[in-house]
This record gives sequence, structure tokens and C-alpha cells, in this order.
Amino acid sequence: MTAHLCLVKSESVNALSIDAAETLPNCPEKYGVEVELLAPSGSDRRALAQAIATKLNGVVEPFFHLDSEPSRVKDKPVFYHLTQAFKVLNVSGDVLLQCLDDITLQQGLVKSTEAKAGWYRILSDDIRLLRLARQQVNPHDSIEQSLTGIASLFGVDVDAAKGGVYRVADQAGASIALAAPLPGERERPCEMVTAPLAAHDTESLRVYLDTANELGFEIPEEGATHLHFDGAFFSEPSMFLKIARFLHQYRLVLRRIMNTNLNCRRIGDWPHEFLELIKTDELLALDWQACRERVAQTGITKYCDFNLRNLIFNSPDKHTLEIRMLPSVLDSEYLFRMLRCFNQIFIYLHGLVSFDYQRFMEPTPENAQTLLEALGLDEEDRIELMAAFDG
Repeated sequence: MTAHLCLVKSESVNALSIDAAETLPNCPEKYGVEVELLAPSGSDRRALAQAIATKLNGVVEPFFHLDSEPSRVKDKPVFYHLTQAFKVLNVSGDVLLQCLDDITLQQGLVKSTEAKAGWYRILSDDIRLLRLARQQVNPHDSIEQSLTGIASLFGVDVDAAKGGVYRVADQAGASIALAAPLPGERERPCEMVTAPLAAHDTESLRVYLDTANELGFEIPEEGATHLHFDGAFFSEPSMFLKIARFLHQYRLVLRRIMNTNLNCRRIGDWPHEFLELIKTDELLALDWQACRERVAQTGITKYCDFNLRNLIFNSPDKHTLEIRMLPSVLDSEYLFRMLRCFNQIFIYLHGLVSFDYQRFMEPTPENAQTLLEALGLDEEDRIELMAAFDG
């Protein structure tokens, strides 16, 4: 039982007045956190990974993170890129966390700054070719060496171009990939991604955030925190419908309670077709596989306040419910308070036979206070969360 006590304070009582010993297991047993940060000028995300590894007697392992960005090239709306990222491993070789670039973090960077020595990225307009390039590149390679593997596969040489750029094209001249220096302080953005944590493990997260504070890491203007909860808990039509209805009904109230960063990108409401679906009981007549297929038809995306897509499409590496509408934080106690709030929501809904679709709750202080009291959060948490609401 104690394995569940750290995210749900032991003095809490849930809204259904069920004994805590019966209630606490009825919530996700694992969680993960992604916090978007910005390294101080002159530093970078590798420094954070190295400092955390030093504290934990671990090691840093570089790797390439695949993402996409808008393109300025006509008829090519998106470029895919590999950027330098860093894993922290413990003595057993298990991944503890990763420090990645996040392309949504743009403000606060001096874009005219020349590339820092050793920092570069690999680009392609074809994600399949970039995946192939990632298999061939050694993360320890210099920019000059980075494309030799993919070039060898195609039986061609790497061409050096102006500005320190290296390019690989096939024998017909069609572009495969290029490697370019990373200018504009792009080494500073750092999305700190934890490995799955047991519900009782708050110490790891405290170490990570304390280290970021010690190094002078900052909260980005567009920054967000994402919480991931073990998807197995939600992978059943009744629980899925309860959580979807609740989160939609209280979405704006929760935004105020959590002090959502309005500069944050890639958040918002679910698509209209999905909202219309959860007003009905259609999903309750289906098994989980059919439920997933039906929800997939609504065009649901990950770029919402609450990301259900990983549940629906059975993402093998991230089978989670993701809460995306939280601000970036460097205060571990503030983050634990947000975790406790959502954990109490899950406990509350687990105890209900059903949660009927009701009216949309406006973000008023009265609705916020009523919600926090109904969830059984203790007085200290309620006061602090209401302070964020009023702020």
C-alpha cells in the first residue's frame, strides 16, 4: 500500500469516503514527466544530463532525437531532423531520463548566434531516409563523419558545401540528407523526459529539478510540463468514457487551477466529432478494441490539453494518458501538487459506476473550489491550487 502514498497524501480522503487502503491502488501505478526548460546562455542540455549523471553515479549516452519543423522550401511543408540528445543511465544501464531539443521553444534564444562547436543536426524531407540515417550514424561522430554511413549505403560520397554543411545525394542527384551546424542557441532548449516512475518515487523527480535549478536553467516563455500516466488504467471503455467526459467538462476549470501557460503551443480542445461521441453511450456497448477503432475515426490528435491518442493507437513506447496543459515548472513541490490533483481525479472516477455527460463547467472560483473539495485534496493543496487559480 505505501507504494501509492507519495502522490496522494496519506491524510487525504476521497470524495466517496472509501477507506484509503481500498482506494489508493485504484489509480495508475506509474507516471512520467516531461518538463520543457531552457539552459542559461552559454550552457546546453548536455550539461544538465551530465550533472544529473554525476549526482546519481550514472553515465551520459548521446543519441539523436527525431522531430519535424516547418520548411521554407516550396512544395516541402515539413523537414524532418535529428538533433543531439542525451540519456542518463544508471549503473545497471537503465535509462533514467533524456534531455532533448524541443522545436516549439523559440523565444529567449539569440537566433543570430553562430553554431556552438560540436553541435549540429541532420535533415531530410523524407522521414524514412532520416530513420535510415539515424541507424547509420554514431552519436559520437563529428559533423564531418555523420553522413558517411548513409552515403556508403547508397554507394556515394559525402559532399562538403558552404557554411560547414555536408550533403548526401543519390547517384541521380536526388537529395538524401544533409548535416548542418546548429545555430541560434538551439543547444539551449531542453525537454527533460523521465523514464516511467513508480507512484511512490518522488525523490528522482526532485533530484532532476533541483539539479536544473542549481545550473540556472530557466522556464521558457512557451514552456509546458506534460504528465504521463500508465495507460493500462484507462484501457477499458467505461473508464475511458468517464475520464474523457470529466476532463472535457472541467477543462477550463483545470486550466485555471493549473495556471496553463497561454503561450504554450500545441494544446487545446478535442475535435468536435470526438466531443459529440462522448456525449453518447455508444462506446459502452463496445469492447476495448472496437472502442479504440471508433475513437480513431474522430480524428483525435495528440495536440490537445489531454492527449488520448497514445491509448487509442497503442503506442508501444508510450501507452499513456498525457496531460499537456500544465506550465513549465522548476519547483518540485508545485509539480507534486499537480500530480496529486490528477491522481485524485483518477481515484474519484474509478469509484464511480458512471460519469454522465453534464454541462460544461465555467472557470469560476466557486466551480474550482467545489471541484477541489470533491476530490478530497487536503487543505494545503486546495489553498495552493486556488492561489494559482486566483493569480
